[in-house]
Amino acid sequence: MNITVGVITEKSVWEGFLGDSGLAHSFFQSWNWGQFERSLGKTIHYLGFYQLDSLLAVALVTEVDARRGRFLHVRNGPVLDWRQASMAKAILAELEQFARSVSCDYLRISPLVPPAGQQERLVRMSGFVDSQMHDVDAEITWMLDLRQPEEKILAEMRKNTRYYIRKAERDGVTIEVTTDPERIDDFWPIYQDTIRRQKWSAYSKEYIRSEFEQFVKDGSAALFLARYEDRWIAGAIFIYYNGQVYYHHSGSLTEYRKITAPYLLQWESIREAKRRGMDTYNFFGIARTDDETHPWHGLTFFKKGFGGYEQVWMHAKDKPLRLRYWITHLYERYERNRRGY
Repeated sequence: MNITVGVITEKSVWEGFLGDSGLAHSFFQSWNWGQFERSLGKTIHYLGFYQLDSLLAVALVTEVDARRGRFLHVRNGPVLDWRQASMAKAILAELEQFARSVSCDYLRISPLVPPAGQQERLVRMSGFVDSQMHDVDAEITWMLDLRQPEEKILAEMRKNTRYYIRKAERDGVTIEVTTDPERIDDFWPIYQDTIRRQKWSAYSKEYIRSEFEQFVKDGSAALFLARYEDRWIAGAIFIYYNGQVYYHHSGSLTEYRKITAPYLLQWESIREAKRRGMDTYNFFGIARTDDETHPWHGLTFFKKGFGGYEQVWMHAKDKPLRLRYWITHLYERYERNRRGY
């Protein structure tokens, strides 16, 4: 199949394709995410794949210079119709060629396709192997259908979840929604407290602020803050993109762990997403196991309490281009085992 590759320079073309295609994608392939990555000093490319004048697929790619190797990252992409095997193979070949042209040691992709099916077999047959990185792309997510009435959503929640929502209201917790980037200053102490408590890897304040600023520009993000007795005790940043709302950065103060503010915050976020016309609430990543020692066990239990269903995507895949890749492969396997996910 004859495929040509071009760089897309207009947001309207990029977002028009993603919005109209009906293909699975996330905000990691959005125009705004690319601009955010660029603001961090990264080299990004908006690649379009064409047959004659017809745009068939897109891939937002980022050149990453890591300590153990240089790679081309296509996060939650490429976005294409994976049922068309010959086209998919041709596009993967073009991506490999592009990665080689910018001197990468490997190509990493994590398209939103089902695992263990024809699409994954096609990727493996194209020379890709399982990535050893820990799960940062939420390949196992918890989803909630927002097309239901509020009453039904409430009814299908875990009993304790409904109770905690009402308890937070009785305790006088209030929720504020803002799009002011300066309010990241109120969120930051909450986030830091959570990172210390959970022993998670943290993003910098500048990273979170820059991401928020980029998506807020066109109304695609909001910061929810929970207030109790004149203190901000919980917060979360949500991204709204092509019919989905994503529960992204979040946290709560350990000191107020008996105040069930995070439950009320989620409920108000669900209601806001419905007002915005979103179809699906994406709680983002959950643990692949019920093991209580898993670092995400508590967070997974919390998310599942709101009702919904599990969505599983294929694990990220790497295409080795140089022998140096295997150093990265072994190191990331060690890191994944150390983290426990």
